[in-house]
Parts: sequence; structure tokens; C-alpha cells
Amino acid sequence: MQSKRKLCFNWGISDHFGWGVYGLNLLTYGQMSKTFQVIPVEVPSFLYPLDPLTVKYLSEKLPSPNTDIELLGNDIFLSALGNSNLPTIDNRYRNVGVIFSETNPLPPNEILNLKKFDFIIAGSSWNSSVLIDKQINAYTVMQGIDLDLFQPAPKKYLKDKFVIFSGGKLEYRKGQDILLKAFAKLASKYKDVVLITAWRSPWESQFAASINKSSICEPLQISTDMGKSIYEWILLNGVQSEQIICLDAIPNRLMPDVFREVDLAVFTNRCEGGTNLVAMEALAYGLPCLISKNTGHLDIIKSNNCFPLTLQKQIHGDGMRDWGESSVDEIVDLMEDQYLGRTKIDRLKVRESMLNYSWERAINSMLSLF
Repeated sequence: MQSKRKLCFNWGISDHFGWGVYGLNLLTYGQMSKTFQVIPVEVPSFLYPLDPLTVKYLSEKLPSPNTDIELLGNDIFLSALGNSNLPTIDNRYRNVGVIFSETNPLPPNEILNLKKFDFIIAGSSWNSSVLIDKQINAYTVMQGIDLDLFQPAPKKYLKDKFVIFSGGKLEYRKGQDILLKAFAKLASKYKDVVLITAWRSPWESQFAASINKSSICEPLQISTDMGKSIYEWILLNGVQSEQIICLDAIPNRLMPDVFREVDLAVFTNRCEGGTNLVAMEALAYGLPCLISKNTGHLDIIKSNNCFPLTLQKQIHGDGMRDWGESSVDEIVDLMEDQYLGRTKIDRLKVRESMLNYSWERAINSMLSLF
């Protein structure tokens, strides 16, 4: 019997950030392959206790501490890539990059770095097109969704409120300032609207201050207590305390319990190198969504599965070609339409638009490239 090829990857396995969820599913579904032995470099980290079968499964698949992993010939090393990369290439095995990059156009040194890989796996069609435009060998593999986990359920706690959800790490690129300005306008008119935020991330000390690049909102005051800073920022911008629920870091598997209470999810992202995993999960749950019509979001905006934010003002800045800034007024109008019931969307069709994007299918699509 022919031995399996080794496939090693260097990003985390976790339940509280996008790369970590990707890593968990790569390990889970990759190990079902008859062709590959999938080996993570990093030790898993979880916010929420794992069920005993998952613990057993992961412990069996993880290498022992300090194990030397030897890759040779047709074995593969997957490197996580972003906007600035200094690849370490070893010619004894195949080197493949997995990228979620928002930079366009790419700087010359980055083009040279990316061309050192056998090829690049990009998280969206837009991201692939940016790479291919510079003669970089690239393929699109979109992230997946746990379709068993993200399924509709009736409200439990906030039946008397109109609940709007905003998720993703707090930063200029994600556009929470645009959403906050729009929500503040809606909230001043209707006192029974509530904003749930899931903006915390392991990288907030690095990225959160970038939200102040925009002058749309009053500035965020950075502190060592970012949970408090976020809450006070929302208050500073005209929202009442009873209209805010700010979540701390939350494990992915508990997100359906949040979505259960939500009437409308809003994604005002200025750019997505991938497809926006949180938005995909919200759609899979069957939530009505407002989604900015730009960059990686274009892959998940389908006919009648969401309300696209079509007014996208061009953003001028280094590496920001194709970025878009959504219109606050358009967002307010669409949110009010939903609040008043003036527009309807078929939640079953919203969910159906994501049924071909399971994690199993995504990982198998990746493995088919090797």
C-alpha cells in the first residue's frame, strides 16, 4: 500500500478566529483523505471546552511535542499569507501559499515573494484575479461553513427587540464605523432596536486604532481594556446603553446562539480578501443580511440571497484599488425597510445559497489541487 503524502500547515487550530477555524477543518477533513497525512505546526487553542470525541480525534492526529517533521519530494508545506509576506522556501518539498490579501495593486517585492511558491491558493475570486493580473499562479478556494451547526432557530430572549448584528475584528477595513454611524441614526428614531457586536479579536491591539482613519464617527479611545473601549465608543457616537450588547471573544460553535436572536446582519466591509466567513455563516443561518458589494463579498452575493450595498464610494490609498465605502444613508434606509417590514426576503432561499459551501467540500477542493 502506498504511503500517504505529508501535508503540513503553519497556521493555528482554534475556535475564535477565522484562520483557526480554517485550520480545524483542514485537519478534520484532511485526515479523511486517502492521499494525505495532514500535520499542523501550531498547538490548538480553544475558548470553549471540546467534546470528548473531538478531543480524542485531535489528540490522535496531532504530532507529539518536539517531533521532527520531515517533508520530502512530493510532500507539501502550506504557508498562511496576508498583505506582506517573507516566504521561507525549502526546495526539498512543494511550497504552496494560502492567502487572504486586501492589497491591490501588489507592490513589486510582494509579487517576487509570491512567485517563489509553487502556486497560491486565494480565498476569493477577487483575490485570485489580483494575483493572476501579476502573472502569479493562483487558484480560488473559498472557505466553508459548518452547515450542521449554522441552522435557523426561533428567538429566545429578544423577541420584543429588532436586533442588528455586526461581526468581524474591529478595524478600518471591516467598516464598523460605517455601521455604527448608520445604527446610531436608526436607534435615535426607534428605541427598540439593539446592536449586537462581535468585534473582539486576538489582534485588536494591532488593528483597532485603524478605525480612526475614518472621520465618520467620533474616535475610538484605545486602552488596555478593549471591551470597555468599544462599549464607550458606541455610547460616544450617540447610541443608548440599553441598545447595545457587546460580546467578548466567542467560540465559533456558540455563534448560532447569537444568530438566533438576530433580525438583520450588516457587513459594511471596505474590503475582503476572502469571502467573509462570518457573513457566510450568517447567510447559512438564513439571516437577512446587508453586504457591501465589493472585493471578496462578490462571491457570496447571489440573486435574492441578501440586500447588497450597491453604493460603494471609491477609496483612495496605497493598495486600496477596488475597495469600497458603503453609503450610511443607504444602510439606514435598508435597515429601516427591514424594521418596518417593507421588504421581505425568503430565509430558506438565503440559507440555500450557502448549501454548496460546506467545509468538507472546501477542503476537498483544496486537496484536489495537489
